[in-house]
Amino acid sequence: MKHIEELFSYIDTEHTNGHNSGENIRTTMQKITEHIHIRNFNIDERVKIASKILDVLTIEERKELATQLLEEQVVEQREKLNHWSVITAQSSQIDTGYIAQHLVSLQTQIAGQGMRGKGDDLCDGSEVKSANFLDSLDKKGATAPRWNFTAVTRQIMERFLEYPAVYLLSMDLNTEGNFRTRIWKVDVTKHTILRERYIEWMKVLGYPKFASEKEESVNFQLFPPHIRTEENFARHGNGRKNGFTKLEIPLENCEGSELIFRADEVNGKIIISKF
Repeated sequence: MKHIEELFSYIDTEHTNGHNSGENIRTTMQKITEHIHIRNFNIDERVKIASKILDVLTIEERKELATQLLEEQVVEQREKLNHWSVITAQSSQIDTGYIAQHLVSLQTQIAGQGMRGKGDDLCDGSEVKSANFLDSLDKKGATAPRWNFTAVTRQIMERFLEYPAVYLLSMDLNTEGNFRTRIWKVDVTKHTILRERYIEWMKVLGYPKFASEKEESVNFQLFPPHIRTEENFARHGNGRKNGFTKLEIPLENCEGSELIFRADEVNGKIIISKF
């Protein structure tokens, strides 16, 4: 623990010195991360280190780092993958799942769990879901990204109703055809429309599948707002006789959900308009 406390002191000192000297936070954080050999720490220590760093960062510094994250990991990465797509005809789509978690942590100041795979996305038990429209055309030229809530047990399925928060991130193109990313924070305990639809879905599909004892998983799917529009609602249901009625689930201007982040690409640069 002494080593961690010394590391916390180092983080405070470097952050203060950088701030007082007018140093860009990108440079300051580069110094700090190069000093910390993260692979030498266990999962709990990694979460403590990240929580410390997120706690000392100001909102303007977090916005600057969020800008850097999107420029490096999305804008520049897409350009690099496009180069290889021309050569190989393979997809140039990037995996935005983990980028989404980094971005949500920067916005909320809530650290992750320091690991991949199973476990909570954020250390407070919240869930992060991402949907990526970018470079994801199928053979018919359509895109159908979605937010998937997969459950392999009844308990996991029911937990959806109790998450501290669900963060829904969408990466798509705005009305001008430029890259855009938005994050909505959803409180399912207060979002009546989403909560009632999920309970209906559990009764019709979820519980019967788990009762069959065939070890089947279930998946509640929400479709994000359409690409190249200013829609601010998710969608569920296809209107078919064997499915659910079509439902628009508001993500803004309603109790239980709010837009907490928006960034758009302008001339190759990320401009954050909501943080």
